[in-house]
Amino acid sequence: MLVLHKLHGLGNDFLVFDAHQESASLFLEHAELWARTACDRHCGIGADGVIAVTKSDTDDADYRMTLWNADGSRAEMSGNGLRCVAAYIRRVMGWEMAALRVMTDVGGRLVTFLESSGLETRCAIRMGAPALTPEAIPFRAGGKREPPLTDIALTVGKETVTATILSMGNPHCTVFVEDARAAPVAELGPQLEHHPAFPNRTNVEFAAVRDRQNLEVAFWERGVGQTAASGTGACAAAVAAMLRGLADRAVTVHTERGALNVAWDAATDEVTLAGSACYIARVEWAGWPDGGSI
Repeated sequence: MLVLHKLHGLGNDFLVFDAHQESASLFLEHAELWARTACDRHCGIGADGVIAVTKSDTDDADYRMTLWNADGSRAEMSGNGLRCVAAYIRRVMGWEMAALRVMTDVGGRLVTFLESSGLETRCAIRMGAPALTPEAIPFRAGGKREPPLTDIALTVGKETVTATILSMGNPHCTVFVEDARAAPVAELGPQLEHHPAFPNRTNVEFAAVRDRQNLEVAFWERGVGQTAASGTGACAAAVAAMLRGLADRAVTVHTERGALNVAWDAATDEVTLAGSACYIARVEWAGWPDGGSI
């Protein structure tokens, strides 16, 4: 039996577990298959991703998180997932300090706890600097192209869209639209995710600018599909709007389930993401459907 904890960040939900559990070794040996099974909303528990948490073996972090998407693929980083990890460590593991350092596949991230109320924990994350060069994203620019990549024409099917390309530790493609709620997320999202210009595939945001302090965004996540929210996606959409001169350096990103606050510091080049994570349930995974074997 494996004990997991289900949390969500504005509807973007994750199964978080302590990888030091004795029973965790079997699941980690077959992580891709197990993540697909556990995230299945009909035959599993249901989630957008699975996150293993371990105590850090280095001095520059307190814990480490390892994330698998719902399709079993590894993800470098997730802003909503990191907030869920922080809320899990505070609630389940009894963390009492005001700040927490978490190591991800793309480096350490500092989490500052802002407030807790009932099942909800609000925190701010220093997300690092956005990567804007084609090599760092990575993105096949098709010839020499100087950053930032703000007016990139991408052909998907019979349609050509203009996108802003950057990385927040994972690749992002932001398309600006008139109405995010009416955006063709399910149609264009998977086509852009698998566009040949993105060697590692990409996350996709459809962003509408309300005013210089407010964006409305719909999300297609790499390896997951359409989601209610995305932390790195909110950061990417905000940075894209700022790069295009459409928004100020601090904005509120409105999603299907609520709002996230994103700020990009001109002096440090660092992006900060603030939002909440909500604890849902403790779950006991009894075993594989055939009784335990893979």
